Amino acid sequence: MKRIPSQTALTFALLIGSVAGAHAATAWTLTSGGTETGAGNFGNTRTYGSTGSTVTISAWSDTKNSTTAGNAYIESAYLGTYSGGLGVTNRDGATGAGDTNEGTIANTTSPGHTMDNNARYDSMLFDFGAGNAVKLQSVTVGWWYSDSDLTVLAYTGTGTPTFTSANQGYASLLSSGWTTVKSSAGTTGTANYADAAGGAPSQSSNSAGYIPLAVNDLNVSARYWLIGALNTLVQALPNGATLGSGNDYIKIAAVTGTYTKVPEPSSLALLGGTSLIALLGMRRRKN
Repeated sequence: MKRIPSQTALTFALLIGSVAGAHAATAWTLTSGGTETGAGNFGNTRTYGSTGSTVTISAWSDTKNSTTAGNAYIESAYLGTYSGGLGVTNRDGATGAGDTNEGTIANTTSPGHTMDNNARYDSMLFDFGAGNAVKLQSVTVGWWYSDSDLTVLAYTGTGTPTFTSANQGYASLLSSGWTTVKSSAGTTGTANYADAAGGAPSQSSNSAGYIPLAVNDLNVSARYWLIGALNTLVQALPNGATLGSGNDYIKIAAVTGTYTKVPEPSSLALLGGTSLIALLGMRRRKN
């Protein structure tokens, strides 16, 4: 039995590899309202982008109580759109809740409608859609107050992140399919990025002053990304590191990344079978 020539094998590999083609870098601008579902309610989503390269974003915060502890689990929050980009309003804000800037979707008390880590840890879940993955490159901060540290995670587990349907806290994310995307701990930990705004003065309306922060130097690609105000429940800071100048209050104006189509197993098998038949036919003709 003759072996398939190396050139033919290479052609076969290229045919299979072409199924998962990478797009050029894409920027998703988040300073408009997007296409909203669940308007006026906690748990709403906003979708941005064009057909074939969309992202759906939702808001989350650790405001759900367990039977033994307050604020033990992550639950949906409200994703609002404001001058400077997207912000988060969580569910806590009643008397005695400890987070008096939050609790109502119509909240306009600055800086309560930002994504922040004052009393609760707010975050945004970015979903780039089934069969897709994005190698995130930058997160642009459009508004900030006090400080602008971020936590960034990619979901490399299987299925859907569990906190969207079951009780889970931030502290268990790294053991539940989420991964860090920073190669060096530095001074803020491999999940955390210090001072995204680079020490620039707080601002809200000047788009020329928006600050893009480079992330993901490990070049991880994932369908789901979680971006939040710096969260020490996810990963503690190294010894000697500090949070900087107080709590972080942030609005996200844009993200960029390389968009990739990920083949479904059935599609890959079909292409593989078809390509192999064609290549075997070429081999017979050469013989």
